[in-house]
Amino acid sequence: MVVTALVTTAAATTYATIEANNRAREQRKQQEKALEQQRIANQQAKETAEAEAQRADIAYNQANQQQPEVQAIVSRSEEAANQGPAATVLTGGDNMVNPVAQAVAKGKSKKGGGRGDASGGSLLTGQVGVDPSALNLGGNSLLGN
Repeated sequence: MVVTALVTTAAATTYATIEANNRAREQRKQQEKALEQQRIANQQAKETAEAEAQRADIAYNQANQQQPEVQAIVSRSEEAANQGPAATVLTGGDNMVNPVAQAVAKGKSKKGGGRGDASGGSLLTGQVGVDPSALNLGGNSLLGN
């Protein structure tokens, strides 16, 4: 009888150990499954946050678009055209235009035989053209003296 009791106790202990191991394995599987689900949820939350941040940046940029100041640009261009090398009879510049060209532009007649000047120059550098001193770009240029 003692042997039967020992065998029964051993079998019960073995069975209890096997069941405890099975439960431990099952709990481990459930923990790993929960951990994997948490990783997936974290990844989705990260992707959602990044997408939302990008949408917020786009919305901010759309709301705060900078427009060019067209009137200021045009004004600066007009001022530059009236001064310096860009000045012409048409823009009303006085500094870089041949005085004879200004006289012709104001309705005075020019001297010469219809060639554009009376001095033998070209239309560019003659009496109605650009002042030759304004064309002096230096000795290293094809256009220079």
